[in-house]
Amino acid sequence: MRTSWLANIDPSQNWAHRTWPEFAGSSEAADTVVILPVHGFSATEDSEPCDLEELHGSEWLRQALGLCQISPAPVVLPPLRFVLATRSTGLFGIDPETAHSLVREIAQGVKKAGFLKLVFFNTNRASEPFVATAAIDLRADLGLRTYVMNARALGLAVSAQSENTEAIRLTTSLLTEIAEHHSAKQPPPAPGLLGPDQPFPSYRSHYLPAFSRAELAALPAKDQVVIILPTGAIEQHGAHLPVGVDAILGQALLHEALVQVAGRVPVYIAPPITFGKSNEHANFPGTLWISAGTLRRLVLAIARQLKELGFRRLAIFNTHGGNSAVLAYTIQELRDMHGLDATMLRHGFKPQVSTQEAAWGFHADEWETSLMLACAPSLVHMDRAVCEYPARLDDSGKLRPERAPATFAWITEDISQSGVMGDATTATLEKGQFWLRESARRLADRIIAIAGPNA
Repeated sequence: MRTSWLANIDPSQNWAHRTWPEFAGSSEAADTVVILPVHGFSATEDSEPCDLEELHGSEWLRQALGLCQISPAPVVLPPLRFVLATRSTGLFGIDPETAHSLVREIAQGVKKAGFLKLVFFNTNRASEPFVATAAIDLRADLGLRTYVMNARALGLAVSAQSENTEAIRLTTSLLTEIAEHHSAKQPPPAPGLLGPDQPFPSYRSHYLPAFSRAELAALPAKDQVVIILPTGAIEQHGAHLPVGVDAILGQALLHEALVQVAGRVPVYIAPPITFGKSNEHANFPGTLWISAGTLRRLVLAIARQLKELGFRRLAIFNTHGGNSAVLAYTIQELRDMHGLDATMLRHGFKPQVSTQEAAWGFHADEWETSLMLACAPSLVHMDRAVCEYPARLDDSGKLRPERAPATFAWITEDISQSGVMGDATTATLEKGQFWLRESARRLADRIIAIAGPNA
């Protein structure tokens, strides 16, 4: 299963594919160019898919980086899909305050990992002033060296009929110049073009931004359609798993479930919120986190626009525990204040594991490691897997970090040195394949149940 939708780029340059020790052990971080793609949903024609910016922009960037003579190689963050927009210029836009908070919080994680150069690669015309402002703020407030590359200024045209060869070469040249800016390093020989990749999972047929405005307007009985909003995180998962685990597993589970749901009920996927409330993992480099307030405002902004489009039923599918509490009160707000039929979508499957693992395995554990072996095995390093529990069944007293009558607030280093909470060493491909299949089956059943008997 492809995971390239987290960034349509060579896997070695994908931020979300790295483990946290790979960030911690990087002696070249300060000279590495980190790229944040900024894409909106503002197709120029009603007949074009709304995510045309990302389809073309990610491919332009991939080609430009394939030609780059840069060492160390740039790293590409998951794309920022929520930008400024008006009703006339795009879908799923957010307000300036939320947009600035979102970018600032992502940038804090970039700096925490030791990186100092951040490039905005922006394809969204409406967001050009916002990106310019954010770049200055991050330079002044965080000390990052920030750069802005607007597709329009580069001569990159969103139109599918446009010829962008020269603009891609200009992009390559400017990325090389950025890499050399305030750096004494000289570039090595060019590595050549990268091979093509697919930027989205196979559930694209259910992905709302893949529809044109005309197609969205023509969808029947939109008030009965179930919209799924995926929420995940980019955070450390031990030395054996990449930081993109939560986002990757959300994609994999939805992909498998939608195969079973297809043709049975009307269901569509909203743009995923890839970054989550992960500040408990902030001291592990590679983790990117947003605040509770930013997460709430993102969900509210997306939900309000879905309502404007005519949708009334929203199911949030969350794969990061740190988001759960924020989503719980935000869902209540969506019901009470915005009149939406909002709910949390869960598969409900519980794997058969040891009593100790069932009680205290909940992060980078047997469950997550097995699932990753099933859906993205090339990103799993079982030789680095460890067993580390935050508590034991026979511990004295009743105070615990989780799942107890009284709990204490924790950050990761309070309860784990490795970043693992559970036994990753017992994970297997066979378990992962079975658990993925069963979880997806139950998730599909739950989606059908939410859609109701009249769907």
